[in-house]
Amino acid sequence: MATTERPDHPDRSTARRPSLLALALVTGIGPFATDTYLAALPQVREALATSSTGAQLTITGFIVGLAVGQLVAGPVSDGRGRRGVVVGSAAAFTVVSLLCVLAPSAALLVLLRVLQGLVAGAGVAVGRAVISDSHDGPAAAKAFGTLAAITLLAPVIAPAIGGLVLQVADWRAVFGLMGALGALMLAAALAGVPETLPPQHRQRGGLRALGARVADLGRDRAFLHPVVVQCLATAGFFVYIGGSSIVLQGALGISSGTYSLVFATNAAAMAATSLAFRLTVVRLGARALRRVGLLTSTAGALALLVTSVVASSGDDGGDPHLGVVWPLLTVVVAGMGFTLPASTVLAQEAGRRSAGTASSLLGGSGFLVGAAVTPLTGLVGDESVLAMAALMVPGFVAATAVALAPDLRRRAVTAP
Repeated sequence: MATTERPDHPDRSTARRPSLLALALVTGIGPFATDTYLAALPQVREALATSSTGAQLTITGFIVGLAVGQLVAGPVSDGRGRRGVVVGSAAAFTVVSLLCVLAPSAALLVLLRVLQGLVAGAGVAVGRAVISDSHDGPAAAKAFGTLAAITLLAPVIAPAIGGLVLQVADWRAVFGLMGALGALMLAAALAGVPETLPPQHRQRGGLRALGARVADLGRDRAFLHPVVVQCLATAGFFVYIGGSSIVLQGALGISSGTYSLVFATNAAAMAATSLAFRLTVVRLGARALRRVGLLTSTAGALALLVTSVVASSGDDGGDPHLGVVWPLLTVVVAGMGFTLPASTVLAQEAGRRSAGTASSLLGGSGFLVGAAVTPLTGLVGDESVLAMAALMVPGFVAATAVALAPDLRRRAVTAP
């Protein structure tokens, strides 16, 4: 039998709150492990004698692992507590990262990246659950916003760090850096992440109880709606994550250093909007800020598609200039700084009685979608800006439509 779910923890106000910086290290390891490595994809393709799609599979494998790790770790932490899962994931991430340094083939590197994603995903899911355990209402919204702003510093600095590493060493050194970061994450988890789910509030009952919790969340429209919106937006966003390195370095001919600068600038814009979310969410509300984010990303993606069509139909028949592509991608990515934390706030608030399971479903489903779309640019065989833009647009348009649908229905009902 599962223990009775309670809507709140009565001892929350007296428990030691976790360090947001420590949680940011734990939850930011996913973006860091992806973005530090992106500039190395062309080098991996050559060094391991694989194709562009094969190189992209090392990203896809990590994202699949990240999704599955979240799906498993969240429910486990609901039954066994948070701290042990966080500490264990940090230790395992360190070990697997160092094993990636030694990978002799693309196939083995993909396998190790899946394992690396699995253990990183555990920290990501449980980190969000820790916030739900230890914060209420507006405080939780602010905490999620703060966590997002700090976490998004990872993709700001990660490409630059990856680019610098590649200037003096090969792609294997990037994984050595990840191993060092894993050790730092382990120290932060030990020092700054207390147990936030006391035994009397843990949910027992095995697979049957887990199935019941998942079914309850799946029937809860207040939870399901932000999850679906985030998945659709993530589809558009991960086309950019997975395709931008090969498209910008291949089609536009920029160097790995310039690509790192482009990616870091875009991530900085996303970090800035996530900070703006944190500062305005209590006053404006998560739903309103999610609308702002979705409309911003959709407008940027559509503008990129239009400019790419115009450029491809011109006399040269090529891609738009980097001076056009770069700012439009910045607009797309900046919108996600509102969309992602807003969706997290809405979903975690709706699913707070089973915070770990809710976090796993939110994060796991999003990253499964991301894993599915990441290799699309390589699979379609067209590594142009136009192809990337055409793959980005449907996800953002669909996410915006789903997010706005309830408001439009309410207005239609109340209209005279």
